[in-house]
Amino acid sequence: MFILSPGADPQGELEILGEGLGFGPAKFKYLALGQGMGDKAKAAIESGASRGYWVMLQNCHLLTSWLKKLEAIIESLTKPDKQFRLWLTTNPSDMFPLGILQRSIKVVTEPPDGLGANVRSAYTKITDDLLNECPKPEYKALVYVVSFFHAII
Repeated sequence: MFILSPGADPQGELEILGEGLGFGPAKFKYLALGQGMGDKAKAAIESGASRGYWVMLQNCHLLTSWLKKLEAIIESLTKPDKQFRLWLTTNPSDMFPLGILQRSIKVVTEPPDGLGANVRSAYTKITDDLLNECPKPEYKALVYVVSFFHAII
């Protein structure tokens, strides 16, 4: 369970981790929760548990009325595939069922603090090959300026 703070989105890093472990787009399903998404989320969890997929339910705090059902779905899973993982993202909420919280590993994601850390964070997502791919000499400077601007914003 990822407990989010403003500006944090772990989906990209989780996709990279999944691809590195052999869980590419075909074996990694994600859903943004909202009104009417409960049945789709249930189907994704059951399918992922039987086939060994990773399932990510984003913004669980938006569907607090469904969280008790989510707890029941998790409890009803019998012998899920060993590769199955259920990832949840939520803003801090006191509406989360205790059963889910007790079974979860909780990770708090926070955006980098400070200008230097923010620029560094942007550069960790860019490889040297990507920077050297463009033949224009201005490209690297432009990437830095955009990263710096993003860090300030």
